[in-house]
Amino acid sequence: MIIARILLLIALASAAAAALAQAPAIEAPLPQLEIADRGEIILNNDEFSYRPWSTAQAPGKVHVVQYFGATQSDSELFEPFTDALQEFVTPGTFHVTTIINLDAAMWGTTGFVVSEVKKNKRTFPESTIVLDEEGVGVDTWELGKKGAGLLIVDSLGVVRHFTKQAMTDEEVERFVAMVEGYAVGGTVEGG
Repeated sequence: MIIARILLLIALASAAAAALAQAPAIEAPLPQLEIADRGEIILNNDEFSYRPWSTAQAPGKVHVVQYFGATQSDSELFEPFTDALQEFVTPGTFHVTTIINLDAAMWGTTGFVVSEVKKNKRTFPESTIVLDEEGVGVDTWELGKKGAGLLIVDSLGVVRHFTKQAMTDEEVERFVAMVEGYAVGGTVEGG
């Protein structure tokens, strides 16, 4: 009888988690994601702290959100796109939020990952960097086995592009143009 109750509780908890999960969809509002464990890294007077982060903290401008695991190969997945943004789109016209799944870090490397994130925060103080200690985003946004995703969200919070894989050179060019188009207040076809 106790085993049956435990199994029932597990089933109910799984169903509740599944009900809260929602994959991002193009032309739909960005699904809610809240990260309370660690969360956004804050740099203030050369001191680091953390605060809970949520998609509700929208920057009010075109927003690129990237989510990936805390490994070197995962961190390079969307790098050609974010490098192109820095090169071709006017700074200050868009905002980048990087969410790093610490749960995907290899055993014993979390301290190194956090150290690298702090270096990146010093280099890009205006960006939002979030540490997802438990990997909440993977399930909430249904990111699948790879646990990675990149979203382009317009200033109204509507998803304009969503991918779970690296972009081709042509896609990088097209979606940089999309960010630039939304950044200047226009609309762009081809999400």
